[in-house]
Amino acid sequence: MTTTLPQPRQFVYRLSDNLRDETPSLGVRASAPSEGEREDVLLSKLGPKGWGRLHHFRHYYSAGWGDGSGRPLSPRSLEAFYRFLESATFPVGVQPSLFLTDQGYIELYWEDASNKAVQIEFRPTEIEFYIEAEQVEGCFVASEAKLLAKRLIA
Repeated sequence: MTTTLPQPRQFVYRLSDNLRDETPSLGVRASAPSEGEREDVLLSKLGPKGWGRLHHFRHYYSAGWGDGSGRPLSPRSLEAFYRFLESATFPVGVQPSLFLTDQGYIELYWEDASNKAVQIEFRPTEIEFYIEAEQVEGCFVASEAKLLAKRLIA
């Protein structure tokens, strides 16, 4: 028994002319990282412990945690943290510790090769940092998180 299939149509779907956009593109833009991509970066740079701590901060620390005055995780602090983490490179064998401040900001801490503290607090509009080995502290605008990551590598 043989079956003959119908001939395929040339144009199954046709885009109407009023939906066509002939304007030239201004360039290719990178899409924002997905939640999955961000979790992969988090796992690769801070390990399972760091991932777990951030998961707890996001899902279990609501207003009033701790002594009753703790604030929930700030979404803008989290965004600055992710931007920093995407560009950050940590010394081999070092996985920074992750903390949630009473104000709801993320704080990252590790020790450099000379066992001196490096501490970064991600606030909604700025990022404060302290490098003990250089006795330097300062601020970056939150949108410049990637610049701070490069500064710490140098």
